[in-house]
Amino acid sequence: MTVRIKLPEELARYCGGRDESEVEAATFEAVLARLIEQFPDVGPRLLGRGGHLLSHLIVFRNGSSVPAPKLPKLAVTSHDELEIMFLASGG
Repeated sequence: MTVRIKLPEELARYCGGRDESEVEAATFEAVLARLIEQFPDVGPRLLGRGGHLLSHLIVFRNGSSVPAPKLPKLAVTSHDELEIMFLASGG
């Protein structure tokens, strides 16, 4: 199934300037793997040492945030739109 994934401009520059891609995958983990296969330079900007999404990133599925612990095995369908964004911080 084809899943759409959206990226912020800061990550899109490592994906040939594309802020949106479509990949064939059934889990979020597979979505990231396919995206990184297509655009290897984005890999280190998404994943840390253990292969987990970096802590300053957040994922939304169809507009709702997904808790980080649920991401590795999160099932996705062809109707899903995933968006990776940077967490806002301040102080």
